[in-house]
Amino acid sequence: MSYDTDLYSEVVTALVKHSNREPGFLEIGEDISAISGIKVIFDGYGYDEETDEEGADVNLETYAVFIHRNSLTEEFPEHDLTPWGLIHRPKEEVCIYVWYDVEREEFEVQELSDILDEGGLTEKEVMAIITELNETYFTEE
Repeated sequence: MSYDTDLYSEVVTALVKHSNREPGFLEIGEDISAISGIKVIFDGYGYDEETDEEGADVNLETYAVFIHRNSLTEEFPEHDLTPWGLIHRPKEEVCIYVWYDVEREEFEVQELSDILDEGGLTEKEVMAIITELNETYFTEE
């Protein structure tokens, strides 16, 4: 792991925190990102062990953050859809899962090394975008 894990986690978390996450209005698959070049979608609730139901634990929210190779210069390109969801483009973008524990108010971000696809964006490319997003949107002057 040669990338700045703290910066990566902080920026991805900030992308979710600054999205339109109004409780009670989260709709699975809807783009809620505040930045046009990034896509943040609500991906559902967590598994509830008491009811043995997927998506029933409203205290665990899941988000998918999509960063496209052109995220810094263009609006995020629409995904093709199927009846089951969107079609991810691993050669052009990364999809980072973020889990938010509502009760603890804690975020957990999927490791970058877990999402890189051979032939897709490299660690260096993703971190260059993350660094620029941080400098443009999250660093005070």
